[in-house]
Amino acid sequence: MKVKMQFWLRYGSENLQLPVNPSSFEVASPYGIEVIEVDNLGEITIPKNRGLQEFRFESFLPEKYDPTYCVHNRIIPPNDFIEIIEGWRDEEKPVRFTVTTANINTLVLIPEFTYRPSPPGSPGEIQFSISLKEYRVPVIKKLTSTAVSSKKSSKMAQRPPKQETKPKTYTVRPGDSLWSISMKFYKTGSKVSAIHEANKKIIGKDPNKIIPGQKLVLP
Repeated sequence: MKVKMQFWLRYGSENLQLPVNPSSFEVASPYGIEVIEVDNLGEITIPKNRGLQEFRFESFLPEKYDPTYCVHNRIIPPNDFIEIIEGWRDEEKPVRFTVTTANINTLVLIPEFTYRPSPPGSPGEIQFSISLKEYRVPVIKKLTSTAVSSKKSSKMAQRPPKQETKPKTYTVRPGDSLWSISMKFYKTGSKVSAIHEANKKIIGKDPNKIIPGQKLVLP
């Protein structure tokens, strides 16, 4: 005996099975690629991530059970069926969509649900079309303590070293010379003339005659 395909929508503890299977349904399964131009090779394609699946189908909601087209006899009023679907959609939470014998069991959102009043000659019957979009649960990665420590170390390594603050004055010590003072604070002996010029009133004309205890200005 051939098993009939069943279309189910589930939200929490509530279940809805389509009373009439669609004659056909469409599954869109996109996959992203990027096309780039490479010198001497031309265009090449680079695979990206798999896109979200989309399911689309049409059917109708009968007012009462008819074994010629209904797949089950648990028929509810079409307006109640519509109210349930719209209520689920308005909750803004995923619904589970299952199609037996088709290997489809996916969380989805309902971006589009269109229904039409019953056509002439079919009182109470409502035709509808529905579009379902796969819902992918967002994954938030937590940084481990090791990763956080590594990140901090990396930032510290990238941070430029603090510049030592140069004092504004210096008191001459025994054995000092303008050249040694220049080397100590400027890492070069080229500042001797500048230090002498800034302190000429204290040192006098001869830059070699500095006395311990003199307080010199560092330019």
